[in-house]
Parts: sequence; structure tokens; C-alpha cells
Amino acid sequence: MKDRVCVVTGAASGIGRATALRLAGRGAVVVAIDIDETGLKELADEIAVDVHAVDVADGPAVYAAIAAVAAQHGRIDSCLTFAAVVANWGPPAELDDALWSRALEVNLRGTARVCAAAVPHMPAGSSIVTCSSIAGGLKPSPARSPYTAAKAGVVAHTRDLAVAYGPRGIRANALIPGFIETPMSHALVRGHEAAAAAEQTRIPLRRLGRADEVAEAALFLADDRSSYINGTTLVVDGGLSLV
Repeated sequence: MKDRVCVVTGAASGIGRATALRLAGRGAVVVAIDIDETGLKELADEIAVDVHAVDVADGPAVYAAIAAVAAQHGRIDSCLTFAAVVANWGPPAELDDALWSRALEVNLRGTARVCAAAVPHMPAGSSIVTCSSIAGGLKPSPARSPYTAAKAGVVAHTRDLAVAYGPRGIRANALIPGFIETPMSHALVRGHEAAAAAEQTRIPLRRLGRADEVAEAALFLADDRSSYINGTTLVVDGGLSLV
């Protein structure tokens, strides 16, 4: 990954942050995008990184940030999208339109928007890595229905990207993380510790995943080790989706 220009959204925490750290460790030029300015500053204190405090739901801001990256570096070699929102919202039929709109705008439309902004600046041999979830088709999560719907949409959109831009030498693949230890998952578990512990015992590997383990899978899809992998999903869940 040395000197490859890599845009990472959701880079201020969790899997996005772990991916940014791994990319920097492999010599990549890392561009971190997140709405969390404090988290971005902490990341910048740890590694050399360009930061852009942007909400992926803000179309003009996203396009401006990506244009600035392209102007500075001349290209984008990898686009990795981890920005997301999720909570224990409740039964699907009881959720209001505003909640659905925000979840879909960030998780699905935000992913599509970042990719759309990046593709014109991506040369042959570049890679898109999106982040779905086992909740996006493999494991129902009815208290988080807008999230699950959006994450299922991410997989479908990633396949469309793979077919549309494969002829240009741009690959697109989706990660499918399971139950991973991140600030977001800790927030979801709060108040539901017993249920979370029971779920953990069902994971064939009998432990939660780490953000750095998903980050390694992201790097595999982003670099030339996966040069003939296009339009697929890589499940990183310790086997949870099998049981």
C-alpha cells in the first residue's frame, strides 16, 4: 500500500479508525473523513493523515472534500467506506420517517455518495471497499431495521459498482462484519448486557471480533492481493452467521 492514496470514511473510531491505522502502517497516504472532529484530531495526533470533518449525508461537503483530495494527490487509489449510524430504535413499524431518512441517508446514500465522488478520480487498479453487516441480510435485527435495510442496500450497490466500473479496472467489494468490539457496539449493548453475553456464546469462535481484524480484511480487499476479486462479500464474523 506504499504511497497509495486511500480515503477512509468513519475514520474517527471503530473499524474505520483501525483501518486508517493499518493503512498508515503499510505506507499509504491516508485521508480520513468523519463527522467527529475530536476523533479525527486524536487520529491525526497518532499518524500522518489528512482529515476532513464531513457528514457523509451532506452531498456538497462530500464532493468538495473528495475534489480537494484529488486536487492535492492527483488520484484516489482506494475508497473505504465505514461511516454509519445505528441504535436500538425499536420495532420496525413504530419508527418515524425522520429516523428512517437519517439512517438511510448516512448508511446507504452516504456510502453511494462517497463512491460516486471518488470514482472519477480512481485509476485502473484501484479499489472500493464498502462496509455492510451480518444484519444486512444474514442475521435479522428488528430493533435496528433502518440500519439492516441500509446495509443490505450497501451490498447491492457494491455489486452494481463492480459491474459498472470493473471494465475500467476499478474493483468493488463489501465487508460483512459480525459482532465487533467498537464504541458503536458498546453503545448498543449498554442495558442489554445479558443478551449480548448470550449471543457471544453462540459465536463459533466464542469471542467478539476486534476492529483490527476487520481492518486486515479491508486491506486485503483494498490492495493487489485481491486483484481478481470483484463484486463479492467477505464475511468477518467468527462464524456467527452460520448458527
